[in-house]
Amino acid sequence: MNPACRDVPSLLLRLSGMPEGQPFLAVGGEVVSGPELLRRVAALAEGLRRAGFAPGDRLAIHLHRCVDEVVALLGAAVAHGLAVPIHPKLKDDQVRHILTDSQPWAVVTSTTKGALMQAPEQVLAGQQIYTIDEPLRGTAARPFAELLVQGAALPERPADPHAPAILLYTSGSTGLAKAVIQTHHNLALGASLVASYLGLTTTDHILAVLPFSFDYGLNQLLSAMHAQCRITAADYLGLGELRELLRTVRPTGLAGVPSLWHEVARGLDAGSLTTADGASLRYATNSGGRLALASIEAMQRHWPHTAVFAMYGLTEAFRSAFLDPRELAAHPDSFGRALPGVELLLVDPESGAVLLGPATGELVHAGALVARGYWRRPDAERERFRPDPRGTGGTAVYSGDLVRRDADGRHYFVARRDRMLKVAGHRISPDEVALALHGLPGIGEVAVFGIDGGDAGHRIVLCAQGDPADVELKARILRQCRARLPAYMVPAVVHVLSVLPHNKNGKIDVPALERSYR
Repeated sequence: MNPACRDVPSLLLRLSGMPEGQPFLAVGGEVVSGPELLRRVAALAEGLRRAGFAPGDRLAIHLHRCVDEVVALLGAAVAHGLAVPIHPKLKDDQVRHILTDSQPWAVVTSTTKGALMQAPEQVLAGQQIYTIDEPLRGTAARPFAELLVQGAALPERPADPHAPAILLYTSGSTGLAKAVIQTHHNLALGASLVASYLGLTTTDHILAVLPFSFDYGLNQLLSAMHAQCRITAADYLGLGELRELLRTVRPTGLAGVPSLWHEVARGLDAGSLTTADGASLRYATNSGGRLALASIEAMQRHWPHTAVFAMYGLTEAFRSAFLDPRELAAHPDSFGRALPGVELLLVDPESGAVLLGPATGELVHAGALVARGYWRRPDAERERFRPDPRGTGGTAVYSGDLVRRDADGRHYFVARRDRMLKVAGHRISPDEVALALHGLPGIGEVAVFGIDGGDAGHRIVLCAQGDPADVELKARILRQCRARLPAYMVPAVVHVLSVLPHNKNGKIDVPALERSYR
């Protein structure tokens, strides 16, 4: 890592080296240069300090996509506090939970976000509120502009690299969302590492369609700051909007999750996206789940000039691994090797022993980028953040993912430990069952889970995206499963749905499917 990039302020200072008239960040119709963003963040940091924002205080950010969202996120960290970005798709109950849990010094919001809430006056009751536009109905909101001290410089006292900088709330698919504490060091080092292996330069232009409340989306912004390249932030609303963005922005890089790339692949094969639409893309990255083989093949067929990076990370360890695009064709189901400074261990789930060489075990993250822990969740923290299994004295993150490592050090996702199924004495990965449908016409995304089957163990349920009116599709699915899987892995139940549910980070919401089925 560049020694100057040890915290959020030092990342910001890199923007001072950009030309004053050159766009750095574009959101909607608003465009700011690097130096202008730096001045606005410094103005907020000083204003927060004067208003009583103390080191360690939290600033909740409940905004739509806008430059002020970025200013608030960075300004809280520069003021030695913690930003708490709230995912834009969350509803009243989830927003209320985050505010109750994080206990922010203030909430920065807008009438736009307030209009999308059922009862903003109830959700925000008791909070100190600043709005970037008009006063919010039913609240004693103050103008966000009051917090901006024009002409202020960045604080003279540098940030402690190991001090908390942000709370990133997980999707909460297995309960109420909990916050991961990311430090200045995590954010700065993650930006440096990703910018390095993506080969980002000042000529790049990143299209950021993932929210900054998602660690993968946040890294797009921070990597652009490190590389001093341009970034355009936009909401992903569908394939039509993405096509328009590709045509108008002409980005060199785009990050997505499997559901986005699935839509892109379908669009490319159907002709609603063209080779010309992706002509500017130098690279594309995937994280948040395994990239489907069909998506890889469609992208390589229609956008052969685009390097596709399969990546892996979890909020508790920020960024972890990537696969060199030159290896993707031969190893399309691998997420690659550890980033520099990151150590990926495999641990036997039964004995806790560290496994060497080719093996399958629980993936454990050690070394750089391990987060500070969970916010006020000591029991959950003890479960996930444990002593390094090698006895070296450090802290490691137990991912809960079963992963296979080959002889060349590449890693392959097998299953979530808590999602492994057992049928007639056999342990089964739901993802292996889903993979059997690769290449079957008429099939989109696939999710597999188990329900109680009594003494025999689980009954396997498969949900596939397709045309529910196609009366033969279920039969074709079962035929392919029987042809590719042993009998004990063939689903007992098949459902064809026009669309599968997704959580706020774009992953298939398997718990929602399970609840719907039951």
